[in-house]
Amino acid sequence: MKFSCTDEAYPPLGEPVDWSAWLDANGARLMLYARQQTRSMSDAEDVMQEAMVQLVRTVESGRFEGEPAQYLSYVLTAIRHRAADVWRRQQARLKYEHINHNRCTDNEDDPWLHSLHDNDLYRRHVERILRRMPEDYAEILLLKIWEELTFHQIAEVTGEGLSTVNSRYRRALIRFREELAQDPLPE
Repeated sequence: MKFSCTDEAYPPLGEPVDWSAWLDANGARLMLYARQQTRSMSDAEDVMQEAMVQLVRTVESGRFEGEPAQYLSYVLTAIRHRAADVWRRQQARLKYEHINHNRCTDNEDDPWLHSLHDNDLYRRHVERILRRMPEDYAEILLLKIWEELTFHQIAEVTGEGLSTVNSRYRRALIRFREELAQDPLPE
């Protein structure tokens, strides 16, 4: 019998997992995070796929340490690490080619945030503000607000201490409010 891993209904340890159902339940959230980390849809898709393959292989080989409820944190951490690898490879290539390139160049027509209920004008405005913020601030806001992770889970994903995560979140909210005051949402 396969278990679907949806709505926190995880199989007992050692039982097969319905990875397709798990990905259906968590894929959009994971892609959002991958997009924020890589700033490119094609890189985000690659990074997310690699992270999922890593999770499946680790779980199915019996090497996964932890409970099935930790799969999401595991994949988010893997996405973060793989995105850093992508960035390092890009920087090395660009340095080799003697081209000045900034990691933050990305296409606003390739949105991060997706929802059936999104008003495109508001989505683009929020994304524009997030893109102007320091990456660690944008990351923590995405993990806390859109991923709905706890501060403990965010600390696990980012590898930062809990107090660092808490203070960075507070500073990120302040910065977001400042940016929003300078560039208010259209009415």
